[in-house]
Amino acid sequence: MDMESVIVPTVLFLSPALIVWIVSHFNARKRNTVHETLRLAIEKGQALSPEMMDKMSLLTDPVRADLRRGVLFLAFGAAFAVLAGLIGSEEADALTPMLGVACFPIFIGIAYIGLWAFGRDKTPAE
Repeated sequence: MDMESVIVPTVLFLSPALIVWIVSHFNARKRNTVHETLRLAIEKGQALSPEMMDKMSLLTDPVRADLRRGVLFLAFGAAFAVLAGLIGSEEADALTPMLGVACFPIFIGIAYIGLWAFGRDKTPAE
């Protein structure tokens, strides 16, 4: 067994976990930065106006994040579908499976955009 037959599957299966960890890490870092900023403002005795709190909450707004994620997933699915078309022009048997794989991010993107559409009209809990 050569080294390549071990490295390729390992990288293939560890890549999604690494991507999820990176996204989670930077989201947590962004939330911590917002909390640290608010804590410092309170310690220095600054008044926290409702407008400032609204602006700070927009940084971690899940509704806005849903729209962004939805658009990115749609773009990724469309790019994969274009790749499927390009490869399918050379190898006809590859077109159908690749379009099937392209459907996953497209439907995830549609779901995120649906969450954004239904969640944007909701008033925040008081």
